[in-house]
Amino acid sequence: MAFDSQATAITRLALHQSQRCQAIPTLSVLQGKAIAARQLWTQWSKQTDRSTGMGVYTSISALLETWLTAIAQHDDLRSRILQKVATLAHRPETELTAWLVHTSDYQRQLFWQQLAPLSEDAERLRVILDWLPARPSSEPPTKPLELADSSTVLASFAAVARLFPPSAVPGLLVLLPEDDRAAVALTALAQLVEAVPQIPVALTLTIAQVQYLLNELPESRAKAMLRGGLIDVPSPELGNIRQRLSERGLDDEQLQPLLHLAETHGTTPDVLDTALTLLDPAHQPETAEAADVYRSQAEWFLFQYLEAKPTTTGRFQVNARLDIDFGGRPMEVDFLDNAAKIVIELDGHYHFQSLDNYRRDRRKDRLLQQQEFLVLRFLSEDVVRDLEGILDAVDQALATRSPSLAQPSEA
Repeated sequence: MAFDSQATAITRLALHQSQRCQAIPTLSVLQGKAIAARQLWTQWSKQTDRSTGMGVYTSISALLETWLTAIAQHDDLRSRILQKVATLAHRPETELTAWLVHTSDYQRQLFWQQLAPLSEDAERLRVILDWLPARPSSEPPTKPLELADSSTVLASFAAVARLFPPSAVPGLLVLLPEDDRAAVALTALAQLVEAVPQIPVALTLTIAQVQYLLNELPESRAKAMLRGGLIDVPSPELGNIRQRLSERGLDDEQLQPLLHLAETHGTTPDVLDTALTLLDPAHQPETAEAADVYRSQAEWFLFQYLEAKPTTTGRFQVNARLDIDFGGRPMEVDFLDNAAKIVIELDGHYHFQSLDNYRRDRRKDRLLQQQEFLVLRFLSEDVVRDLEGILDAVDQALATRSPSLAQPSEA
């Protein structure tokens, strides 16, 4: 993406946010490839110092869970809820927290019944509090969030948004699954931003999906939001990519995987630089995020595409820890989908430097398999050369471990 195009898109997002601050329902519609849209939204979120959730639209209740999970991973959501409840009950938070843990179910039920008339948010917050883990954790909740209907879901979004200052309400980026649900998702998200205008919400659509909605949808509030919220998120042109890569001395065999990825999934300058480094270590420019957050550039590169692909968005944690003893410490894995019990490991040159490293990896695989995890191992050098094959293998594993994923629920 050219710098001026990115700056224009960021300016548009800032304009949308100023509308939200005036309680004007605003849906940002990021038109372009998912990988560039995700990077743009992440950059804007960092500039505005807010956390953000990213999920695939299957239902509005599933998006609420995605949003709450993302908040809980970056913020002590349980403590925020308890602070609100303690204020309503006129009790110190520490005292209330201890009392809720040690009192009887009957006393807790009576407490919440007495609190309900004091705030419309009380019952929503109680349900979310029961759903959250007992203590802050990087692990997402394992049970579903049980809410009666879509109006209850929207009220729950609003209750949580009110826990934050208006300038720090966490955002939500929404992708579409492989099936055609653009109209359903647009309608549901329009209802969300109308009910809770302070939440920054963005929907990523391809150019074809936008044109379909503009041409086929009847005039409605949702269609007006689509028009008003459009932000073009261009990816680098294939011709420019080919020229840039050719200048680096890449031959046709090395060019083809990168051009295919750009055409199929999109790319960004950072992704291209990282791909060049992985293909040719002599190419030194590094992605700053890859150096600061991830253990390798191969991890960063793969994660960009896992997050940009609807079937894998939001499913994998990077460098996750498991409660499995491995050499006297918790086991760490490169990528973890705890719900489907799938682990992805990327093997770089370190893994093949000695027989001890090989034995260590096999012991790790055996321990994971004993805990019913499916382990997928790929070579780091194949992350660029055979990314399509890696993504297909992950999809097949998910279909085998989580067949229900192929059947999205209705709004």
